[in-house]
Amino acid sequence: MFSLDHPQKSPLFDYYAPLGTHYRGLLSIPHSGENIPKEFEAYLSGDLRAYKEDVDYKVNELVDIKALQSAGIAVLVAHVHRVCVDLNRAEGNCVLFWKNNTQGKQLVVKDPSAAEVEKFIEIYHRPYFEIMKSALQDLEKRKAGKVSMVDLHSMPSRPTDYHMKQNPNQKMHRPDFCVSDRKGKTATPEFIQFFQQSLIDKGHESSLNDPYVGGYVTEYVDQFRTNNIQIEINRSVYMDETTKELVPEKVAHLRPMLTEVLIKGFEKFDS
Repeated sequence: MFSLDHPQKSPLFDYYAPLGTHYRGLLSIPHSGENIPKEFEAYLSGDLRAYKEDVDYKVNELVDIKALQSAGIAVLVAHVHRVCVDLNRAEGNCVLFWKNNTQGKQLVVKDPSAAEVEKFIEIYHRPYFEIMKSALQDLEKRKAGKVSMVDLHSMPSRPTDYHMKQNPNQKMHRPDFCVSDRKGKTATPEFIQFFQQSLIDKGHESSLNDPYVGGYVTEYVDQFRTNNIQIEINRSVYMDETTKELVPEKVAHLRPMLTEVLIKGFEKFDS
């Protein structure tokens, strides 16, 4: 399974297996998907710009996937849009969770039946976690120590009213990166501090569990024998938040830097 040099294609996600036989860990990217399956259209507003507001836009393009594969790191990239099924939410509230986006624009115009919700969970949510579970279990068999896992996201450069309601104590200024581990629950201090300090050493402001502490993926992965963190990238570091487009010169800096930090971290804690 892990000798493939190309992704296992799926309408739901791409799984990029490590190249060769050495397998160091897993990188998950659950929120960069922009695919709106046709069966969701009846429930949504049709406002494409409103949908785009909270996508972790092109995060899958901010790392060199082939280089990660060559370093023994698997990469799991979701395609389904988070307004349809949010993969960083538990099954009970993942389907059409975002009634409005974080700017207050309406997204959902009517709710599906309970039967439809269950169907959407079965088709779009469970397969992502099934392949994640399979990958982590395989890693556990190969490793004597903890398995390395990073869940990669992006965040708006400033909190909206929605964000302030979720975390009233957060600052209006956000760092370039936020690394989180459910406030010390899902990784050793050495693991998370390595990533935080590596980003700082590259000239970027990096916070710990502020303004985010990790999400459902981080919680889910904690059932395995893992060092498991979430990394949020400030969108102003790589994109124009008004036009919703990548800034090529920013991406040209970020992509090799972030890829290097990830590879060095997975190598350091490979046991």
